[in-house]
Amino acid sequence: MRFNISTITAYFVALIAFAIGMSSLHAQSSWVPSKHYGIPSKDKHAIFYDDFDDNRNKWDVGSVYLVEHIGDGDYYCASRNDHTYTKRRPISMNNSGNYEVEMRIRFVKGASHRMTGLTFGRDVRGSEYNFFFNAQQQFRISKYDRGRTHDYQKWRYSKYLQKHAYNTLMIRKVADHWYFFINQNLVAHMPAKKLFGNEFGFTIDGHMAVEVDYLRVSEIKSIDHIGPDLTMIYPNVQDRATIRIADSKQRIEGKVYDVSGIKSVTINGHEISVDENGIFAASLKLPSKVVPIKIVAKDRFENITKKVFTLEYQPAVAELTNGPNAEGMSYGTAYENGVRQNRGKNYLLLIGVNQYQHWNTLHNAVKDCRDLADVLTRDYQFAPENVITLFNEEATRENILETFEQLQETISPDDNLLIYYAGHGFYDSYSQLGYWVPMEARQNKIPDFIRNSTIHDYLRTINTKHTFLIADACYAGSLFATASRGMLDDSHRSRWAFTSGDIEKVWDGQPGQNSPFASQLIRFLRNNRKDKLPANELIKSVGTVVQRMTAQTPQGSPLKQAGDDGGVFMFYRK
Repeated sequence: MRFNISTITAYFVALIAFAIGMSSLHAQSSWVPSKHYGIPSKDKHAIFYDDFDDNRNKWDVGSVYLVEHIGDGDYYCASRNDHTYTKRRPISMNNSGNYEVEMRIRFVKGASHRMTGLTFGRDVRGSEYNFFFNAQQQFRISKYDRGRTHDYQKWRYSKYLQKHAYNTLMIRKVADHWYFFINQNLVAHMPAKKLFGNEFGFTIDGHMAVEVDYLRVSEIKSIDHIGPDLTMIYPNVQDRATIRIADSKQRIEGKVYDVSGIKSVTINGHEISVDENGIFAASLKLPSKVVPIKIVAKDRFENITKKVFTLEYQPAVAELTNGPNAEGMSYGTAYENGVRQNRGKNYLLLIGVNQYQHWNTLHNAVKDCRDLADVLTRDYQFAPENVITLFNEEATRENILETFEQLQETISPDDNLLIYYAGHGFYDSYSQLGYWVPMEARQNKIPDFIRNSTIHDYLRTINTKHTFLIADACYAGSLFATASRGMLDDSHRSRWAFTSGDIEKVWDGQPGQNSPFASQLIRFLRNNRKDKLPANELIKSVGTVVQRMTAQTPQGSPLKQAGDDGGVFMFYRK
């Protein structure tokens, strides 16, 4: 929310002394890669996209020196000799504007030093720019012009590259800079150069083979006209409110986030530092009994968000109205009407699989999990140390079941568990049973899968106060056998599930974005401003939007015979 207020007097600014805690990344530092890979779809327009289901874009596949095939979602290209070849398509684009070029490509075979990757801005003479990688997990950024190669970035190792799995390469031009990403991680940036021409594609070295999953070129129409997301951690106060405190020394702590990066955060005009997680903190000594506080967060495009409240020093009533001090805060403790409430810990189990051994690759399952974890640990009472992840090769049948077994042993009856699964699902129409598909599962091999009834049994036997399962997978709706419910609260045990669809296929979404279901789930949690958000309200709101936007029919309700006693999972904001 944004407000206009009068400037705080210089008197208050001069008297406030700020003490910053741990050393941190300064607010004006470079983009944080994990936060700035994705630009909202409303701010860009895809002018070319090829998923290689067929050759409708008329790629030239007639060379006798190459083995080529386009279809079934891949462009397979193998070189018969030692020469380098470039496969490209002319794409009409405003080269002087902001744009993105993204390709998902896999090194299939060849010597480990052989290179492949994204070629962009090529002209008819062969002058071009290249973003290459090899099977030694190295990448290079260069230009080729008039028979000479110039390296902007010499070969360099990157932990983000995968040797024989798909790698997503992206170049983004914003203002006067290029930003280079590998698998959603920023690996380099440099002043942008004028493109030689309008041809885009990929290059393959001699005696090697590659598979290209997709190529997308987008024009960025606008860059972020919305101010940062500004959340108060302590004190947890609403805008324009007055909060009474018992001590003239006061700690202020909050969290700020913006897809474009944070330029600055000020408190009463005094700039403070922001760490790499968006946390800012300051201590001040109140110069009088009533002090207005104005916090202003500004992003790289000068958009601002303000938070305004008043601190009133009244020791006689502070203990009842304010609860614990900053040092006494914990994820499992809350104060309601001055009474301490113990809610236990919140555990988050994330299972996401993009790279399957025998099933087709998904684009966004792991990203969906990470983005959900980000909003829950940033805005809600989920501690990072209680987040458990099983991604890609970790998400085997054995590991998933062992993790459930470990939770049975370690979790306490006062704790809460949120499980999020993003991956393939399978439904056997003959037995009318649904399954999760682990990473190593073979196709049509039911013993390799995890039956929904097995998951249901774990939801019953893991001894939590509240367990809430969210599944974004095909045929996940077969999990349910539900009962109607009246009034809900979080004082009784609950066992709920929420799925992205019924017994049907669901969409993974465009590469590099969230699935439609995950996008609306994360968006709803991010925009929620209620201190207590019940799961049934989230289910109703998110399910309605997803069903309106897609052909999916999300399902959500309590589960029968799973230990549900009429309660509901609550999301408590920090």
